[in-house]
Order: sequence, then structure tokens, then C-alpha cells
Amino acid sequence: MEDVKKEKFGSRKSILKSILIDNKIKFISNLWVITCRNAINPNKNNRYLVCIEGEYNNEEYRDLLNKINKNITILNLNFNEKNRTAFINDLKDNKTETLSYEDLKNKIIESTNCKFVESYAMGSSESTPLSRFFRENMGKGFALTDIDFYISEKKIFIEEKNFINDTQGYLGVGQCISFKEIVNDIFNGLDLKIICNDGVDFFMADVNKINCGNTKVIHGWGKMVVFGLEKINKKDIINYLKGVD
Repeated sequence: MEDVKKEKFGSRKSILKSILIDNKIKFISNLWVITCRNAINPNKNNRYLVCIEGEYNNEEYRDLLNKINKNITILNLNFNEKNRTAFINDLKDNKTETLSYEDLKNKIIESTNCKFVESYAMGSSESTPLSRFFRENMGKGFALTDIDFYISEKKIFIEEKNFINDTQGYLGVGQCISFKEIVNDIFNGLDLKIICNDGVDFFMADVNKINCGNTKVIHGWGKMVVFGLEKINKKDIINYLKGVD
């Protein structure tokens, strides 16, 4: 399961991204969701924070942001890692500010009605600034989930995986739960599809059809959610993402 470890540490190479670019399929790929652990705050109206990291174009994101639960805060974040600061644009009230890492941590805690639980992990040099900030500063009271792609025309989320085993896919239990929260609590009327590639063939699954309780312990990795996959050829994937029947 070496490919699983590459995903965890941010070194997974995207096969799907080049397909999207080559076929001129519009997508967004800098979306993140910060979630307060359910044991601390179970309220779906204020335990989430949607983040857009880096470049933000209002027109490109307008339709997507209109589908977010109206109670949830949306931030555009740009990090200056040398100075340990972040420029923040709150997209709901259009207020901007530059915060130190400590002030940003407190803002996230306040926005999600959460608590800081002491913990530390080293961020990967291959990850994004937001990912590194989160791992090194936010403790274990939160979860951070990235959404690989939002396909603008099709209006769906795509999570890309590049490992399978006997036509079965694998997700971490926490990731499975987070994906279901994204489409059921945060974004209204959107689906999230998982597209897998084993180097030759493509496979697809719908997150809402996955049972997060269907788990298997994998040596060296721990408990993982196992789910079935439907084989699909590359041409059909392209047509699907383009909205072609």
C-alpha cells in the first residue's frame, strides 16, 4: 500500500489533472474544509470552515460558493511562511486582514466554536502552506480535508485515488466521514465522486453510496474503509466530466 502512504504525505502525482487540462475541462483545485471534531462540536451549522487557498477569482467560484450552507464561514487564505502570517479575505462579509499564525489559529477556533487540543505534527515540504500550517499549529481537535477537484460545468466534486486492490478502493475512516459531511452538511445539492486509476484502468464510486462502517485492518496502515468500484474507460470519464451523455 505504498501508494496510500504517498497520498498521506502529499506526494501523489495526479493523473486526472492532466486529463482535465488536455480536454479543456474547467476545474477548481484549491478547496479545503476545516472541521471541528464532532465530540467537541456536533453542530453542523458552525463546526465547519471552508477555505480557498491562494488565487481566487470571484466569477469562477460564484456558483460553487452559492451552494454552501449559509451559516458556514468562507475564507480565502494566502500564506507568507517566512513571516508566519496569512492574508485573509472573509468572502461572506468581504473583510480582509493579515494575521499571525497564532491569531489565525484563534480565528479558526472561534469560527468553528471548537477547542484547541494539544498535538504537533511536522508538515510535509510537498504539501501546501495551508496543510503545513494546519498540521503544525491546529492540534488534534480539528480535521483538514482537501477536495481534489470541483468540475465547474458538471457541478461535482472529484477525489482522485491511484490505488486499488481487486476492484476495491480504500479510504481512511475519518476521510470517509469528512467526505459525507462535505456533500450532506456543507454543500447543497452536490455529489462527490471518487475516480481511481491503477496505472491502466479507471474506476469510479459515489461517496454517498459508501458505507463508512465497512472497514478492514490493513497491516502497517490500520483501519480503512473498503468500497466497491465500477470500471469505466478513459473516454467515458472525459464525456462524464464534460456533461456529455
